[in-house]
Amino acid sequence: MKSKVMFLALVLVVSVGYEGKLVFAADESSSLLLPGNPLEGSRLFSEKGCLGCHSVYGVGGVAGPELGQGILKRPLLDIAGVMWNHSPGMVHLFQEQGRTALPQFKPAEMASLLSFLYYLGSLDPPGDAATGGRLFREKQCETCHSLGARGGKVGPKLDSYGRYASPIYLTVGLWNHGKAMAGVMEALHVPRPTFEKNDIPDLLAHIRSAAGGDARVYVRPGNPQIGEKLFTQKRCAQCHTPNAQGTRIGPDLRTKLKGSLIGIAGAMWNHGPKMWAKMGNVPSLAPEEMSDLISYLYFLQFIDPSGDAKRGRVVYQEKKCGSCHTLPGVGGTVGPDLTKAEKLKTPVEVVTEMWNHVGSMERRMLEESVEWPVFKGGEMADLITYLLSIRKRPAASAEGNRAASK
Repeated sequence: MKSKVMFLALVLVVSVGYEGKLVFAADESSSLLLPGNPLEGSRLFSEKGCLGCHSVYGVGGVAGPELGQGILKRPLLDIAGVMWNHSPGMVHLFQEQGRTALPQFKPAEMASLLSFLYYLGSLDPPGDAATGGRLFREKQCETCHSLGARGGKVGPKLDSYGRYASPIYLTVGLWNHGKAMAGVMEALHVPRPTFEKNDIPDLLAHIRSAAGGDARVYVRPGNPQIGEKLFTQKRCAQCHTPNAQGTRIGPDLRTKLKGSLIGIAGAMWNHGPKMWAKMGNVPSLAPEEMSDLISYLYFLQFIDPSGDAKRGRVVYQEKKCGSCHTLPGVGGTVGPDLTKAEKLKTPVEVVTEMWNHVGSMERRMLEESVEWPVFKGGEMADLITYLLSIRKRPAASAEGNRAASK
């Protein structure tokens, strides 16, 4: 029952608020690091027992920290580092609760879990109807639109938006009709409004309040992997690049796009006229497409800086990974040879395997009197970059590997 509650809670939370390429090598795609399906991640969060210790906006256990307060607004591999740093404590807590071991994940499941964790930091507060009413007047929306039988008749009535729970629907309307709206506003000498912070959720809250009715239509949480494909299909990639490579017509979105999902939606509206001037025909977006696209854009701000293999080798040495693991014929033999393990071909696979073997690694470290390593910001990315670089050159010098294993 709790799993179903959590699954539904994510839909509601993402809908209404609280109520680059990651370069490890030149030929790697950002798809390898994109989070997976957030709805699947929410199910896993409950079914794997995470909800028994961690709460999300007051739902769940209290043994671990509350995860719905934006504490996971950090790069992907830094989140993996946090999970690793606290995993011994989680193992012991599971044992105290009568569970034998931490839950196991497949790489695709880990990607979906990370997607869910990202979403917990992406959400805005619920809209405020009173604030939205003030904005509706200040931004002169009523000059063209009617709401509750009051207002202009130039544009369509907004009462129909009262049934929507998600600000995504209002965002879609603004985007799809934005170019035509700009022309009408110019003819009527109405200043084109901009949207900041929580403006769009506030406006939708006012519309719902004025329109009345209890029906609510939700949009599913966006999938960043689908959003990446839409970024190309909708021609966004012709002007924008998410990784400082390619065309330079538009800004690098990794450095320019900051903030929440709806904050990014507001930025799309605010910069509409400049984009339309370059685009000609504006590609339309369905609500689900907007949700997917924005989720992809949201993720870009948290892509890890490029890992450094030389620093990663130092991390490997300082954390004493070589006490257990071997690199091409050199180092410890307690753990597997990291250059030959089948499931260590991508960063997400490395993170998944580290998590899945936490229990056995901790026991081995205790037996070998090796202190549990703690990763600080960027160290996990450097370490994984080093490990993947070694896998690609198995003939690396014995001297270099011997130094790293000490």
